[in-house]
Amino acid sequence: MTYEEAPACDRHESVVPMKLRTMHSDSSRPDTVVGLYECPECGHERRYPIRSGEAA
Repeated sequence: MTYEEAPACDRHESVVPMKLRTMHSDSSRPDTVVGLYECPECGHERRYPIRSGEAA
């Protein structure tokens, strides 16, 4: 995942890309990995799905 694909923190007027902290698998969706992102400016955390490189 590149910075362009990282979610932006919705607590800022300007675009502040969040940084990936950890990744977790989801047993209900085995083809999806969920990333825990953190805003470097305010510390807000957000879970966001990460697409796998495999095509369905």
